[in-house]
Amino acid sequence: MKLSDWKLTTWYLIFCCMVFNWGNILFGISIMNSVVWLGKLTGTIIFEPLLERVGFKKTVLVGAFAQIIGVIIEITAKEWIQFTVGRVLTYAAVGIIETTVPTYEAELAPAPLRGFFAGNVQVFVHIGAIWGSGMSRAFADEMGPRGWKIPVGVQMIPSVLLLILIPFCIESPRWLLSHGQKEKAIISLNKIRPAHQEEDGTTVAEAETIEQAIQESREIGEGQWLDLFRKSHRRQAWICAMMFFFNQTTGQQFANVYGPSFYRAMGLNNEDIFTYTILIPVVGLAGCTIAVCLTDIVGRRPLTYIGAALAVLFSALIAAIGSDPSSSTDAVKSNVVVASVMLLNGVCKFGVSSQCYLVASEIGGTQMRKKMLAWATFNDVIFAFIVTFCIPYLQDGPAIQLGAEVGYIFMGAAIIAFFWSIFFLPELRGRSLEEVDELFERKLWAWQFNKAESRGLGAEIARIEEGAHANFQIKPTSRFQEKVTDP
Repeated sequence: MKLSDWKLTTWYLIFCCMVFNWGNILFGISIMNSVVWLGKLTGTIIFEPLLERVGFKKTVLVGAFAQIIGVIIEITAKEWIQFTVGRVLTYAAVGIIETTVPTYEAELAPAPLRGFFAGNVQVFVHIGAIWGSGMSRAFADEMGPRGWKIPVGVQMIPSVLLLILIPFCIESPRWLLSHGQKEKAIISLNKIRPAHQEEDGTTVAEAETIEQAIQESREIGEGQWLDLFRKSHRRQAWICAMMFFFNQTTGQQFANVYGPSFYRAMGLNNEDIFTYTILIPVVGLAGCTIAVCLTDIVGRRPLTYIGAALAVLFSALIAAIGSDPSSSTDAVKSNVVVASVMLLNGVCKFGVSSQCYLVASEIGGTQMRKKMLAWATFNDVIFAFIVTFCIPYLQDGPAIQLGAEVGYIFMGAAIIAFFWSIFFLPELRGRSLEEVDELFERKLWAWQFNKAESRGLGAEIARIEEGAHANFQIKPTSRFQEKVTDP
């Protein structure tokens, strides 16, 4: 990414992405408990067929409306069963919106800036998490119904804003083109691309080239769920699953979910625990903010393995110092462990956690993007459930009592993530979404993606999205064609 790449943006593009990012804030502010996994899993499963049928805008509206209904059910609950039903519905909405937002932003953003726009999921999730933690802290001493109804009720605010603002956004041009609405797609592109691109015909060329790429992909029969496990996309599906596996196993889930109980084991009082619980997402916000500003400059791969390397360090500190019997009484050791838990969350957000949604939103190519992200977040829910279920039994269970030494498990996962990202994670910085198909079909090694030269439709779309005027045609004789200059 160069500073000049920002000339490819418009205020309306930023507006559309910022409106959809209220969905990420909705995700972050939602209060977690053990039953939400069922709801979130349901949301990730229905996301793709719903999106294909009604489009991005209506999908988010469905999710926002479901979340509002869920919260109303919760705050009017007289029994735990009713509250549980509301929780499941609320997190079904989260599952829908969590997968819709990065896909939408990846499809709107020009290739040189896709990392910034589609990779900011965790930034806004953390803003929501800080908001939620602050509300919990503010009402911690409230013993009446207000103590839980207000923190739960404010979760409707992002959904209400989505219902109000989404109608002012455009539908994804790529979705419109895939559903035969070329004229609407061109109108949408004209709104989010610089004015000169409409004047010189670049937006028309972009729409026509994307349309041709979609048609070619359909002609070879791509786009089925089983393609995730077939030779054509099996590698991408495996990469997505591993990214979200490391997202949950390198330490951020431990810091977010069990940080407070770990602090209590370190001998901290309740007031300090509340304060440090708010600081965990604050440090995470710093980590993912730095990452989103760098990902289009240095790439996805370096951030992932640097973050994994730092996660090894802080996990080791938690395990080694935290397991020392004197650490609960020694103020210096205690502070090191507390700081390491926070910094572990920060470096995980800087690394794999900031990159997993971005990679999953772009790695599926022309026809498989939505299914690939649905598959990725499905794995995320499964791995998150396993980690949160197992940690208490490993940390202080009836048979195993690792205590702080549970950090060694996260350290081991971070070591694996470090080497895996070097040898298996491809670099897609600056590539068009359609360009990905060719790169994977050429069976490149992960470290070869960055400098590989592609040809044909994907390369032409990338060229257009970089701001070049389309002045050549594509031969319709093969999937990845040579560029032919107009006479």
